[in-house]
Amino acid sequence: MHFANFVKIRLSPTTLLLVTIFGQTVIMGFAWGFTGGILFTGVLALPDHIVHLIVEYPTVLTLIVTLISTTLSIITSMFFTFAVKEALRHHLSGPMTLFKLRTAIALSRPTWVLRWRSLKLSVLTLAVYAVVAFLNTSWSTLLLPTLVQWPVATFGTELDLGSVAFVNQLSTDLNAQEANNVQAAAFQTINVLTLLSGIAAVDIQGGVQTSSMFSFNGVSYNQSTGGILPAIEEYSGSSKPPGSDVGLAFTGGQVPVNTSFDWGHLGRDAGTQGIAKNYTITQQGVTANVSCQPIDRSQNAFSIDPTMTQGPNLTFITWEAVANCSGNLNLQYYFTAASLSGQINNASEGFLPIVVCPDPYVTTFNPYKFDVFMAGLYKYDFLPTIVCEVVPYLTTVNVTYNGGIVSVDRIDTSTSSPNFPLSQYIATVMAYQSGANQGMTTNTIGDFLTAYGTSNVSIMYSELEDYWRGIAEFASTQLRSGYSAPEVPSNMTRLTNGTMYITTYGWRSQAHTYILLLVVITMIWGATVLAAGYSLIQEKVHASDPSFDFSDPVDLVIAASGGRLESQLHEAERNRYTSEDITVRFEDVADKLGRRTSKRLVTVVPEPLPKSAEP
Repeated sequence: MHFANFVKIRLSPTTLLLVTIFGQTVIMGFAWGFTGGILFTGVLALPDHIVHLIVEYPTVLTLIVTLISTTLSIITSMFFTFAVKEALRHHLSGPMTLFKLRTAIALSRPTWVLRWRSLKLSVLTLAVYAVVAFLNTSWSTLLLPTLVQWPVATFGTELDLGSVAFVNQLSTDLNAQEANNVQAAAFQTINVLTLLSGIAAVDIQGGVQTSSMFSFNGVSYNQSTGGILPAIEEYSGSSKPPGSDVGLAFTGGQVPVNTSFDWGHLGRDAGTQGIAKNYTITQQGVTANVSCQPIDRSQNAFSIDPTMTQGPNLTFITWEAVANCSGNLNLQYYFTAASLSGQINNASEGFLPIVVCPDPYVTTFNPYKFDVFMAGLYKYDFLPTIVCEVVPYLTTVNVTYNGGIVSVDRIDTSTSSPNFPLSQYIATVMAYQSGANQGMTTNTIGDFLTAYGTSNVSIMYSELEDYWRGIAEFASTQLRSGYSAPEVPSNMTRLTNGTMYITTYGWRSQAHTYILLLVVITMIWGATVLAAGYSLIQEKVHASDPSFDFSDPVDLVIAASGGRLESQLHEAERNRYTSEDITVRFEDVADKLGRRTSKRLVTVVPEPLPKSAEP
């Protein structure tokens, strides 16, 4: 049943044409508005509850979108074909060839015809057929939501370790009389973490590239902390209040995060979770340039003196390790055990003294750099006396928060100022760890170097450089956490910025694709409006007979039979092209009262040529 026949009992042809223009315009407006919304927002995300349904029932999404796009395609095609048919109804009121009639029928279906002698009309039918056939694909492509990554800008503040206010505060705290007691309690608690932070930071272990994880305060870091504090709430770690253990005494606990999200004009979408989220934030980090090399005796000295005390079953040895770095002295005492005779087993026992120089607790400490002296004895004698120069500095880093892991990527460096007390704090952490690593018969770092090979000296030096760098970065994170646990004064903060990426279902701006789809839909709309407008003008001049449908095979057979085309077609049946070139027209058939009852298709006899034109 045709659209016109379905509604003709209620609506006049003029009303139907106006409804067609209005309906097609509404549909095109929806397409342009929907696409404009996507292009304006960049990403148009679905609500979380719909996304969860899509994840749970993925095939239902395809079904629903297919139904909607098919419905829109059918309605759009219906309006188009009706408008074209009405325009052709008026256009076919005069003489025409059978091929033009065939073309008109093809355009109103739509389908296509092919005749080399009428190439333009053939191309026209092919073009209309292709555009209408592409409609369903256009709507499906436009309406089907896909997985998109929605970027949302983030901004916030964090503790600025280089601010004047913080530098002064840290310097005051480090030089306070009770500083040693406060730090000692914290160092004892995080002793193992400090060790693990250095080992996890070693990038190449025994010549093999490694990837380790390090956890502190409930946060998992990829290899090293990078001296940062997590800026994202779900990555902030422990939710346990730190109590009074803040500042230098911090060992763990909840640290507030001051990061907000700029949802822009999409404020109603604030809090969208999507399927997954990851973040990239630009923050302030801390690292260190560490360079390990054999000791230069012309500038430095390192001496180790033992004092033995014999016990009932063992001999206890007190070691005094003294480092002299360019005239600055520091010493470290160690206690080990030997056999009753005072002998140490070179195969199973070892001693690895480590001294930080200058002494980080004295006023002559160099805030820019310091040295770490090391020498292996007994089973660690593969390590000669070396000096590792440590130069801490602030840096700008890109921090990636993804899958519960925090990864730090350094992108910029800045030189430490001469009044940089963070270097002093890092040195105190390393000094404490140096003594804690040595046991009565073995040393943790010595065993680590032994386990991962000692044949390649350059690799061993590289491992030690990564180790001390990892401790420097962890110490900075621990310090930053301690001073961020309470409210941070505004004169100690700096800005952070970055992007949150939400993986969800929705639509992403794809200008070229959407322009192509809109061109197709707009062409259909334009052709519909032009055809309907032409029909409205013709209706005022000469009303058509809506009861006759030239594209209906039954109506066409009846009209052809009434026009007695059999003889002409029979004469030309041997030549299809000749029969399609026959000129015909539709005539009204009236009853005895003069009322129009039907139409018939008759041939048009060509007018004879003037005598002057005869040969």
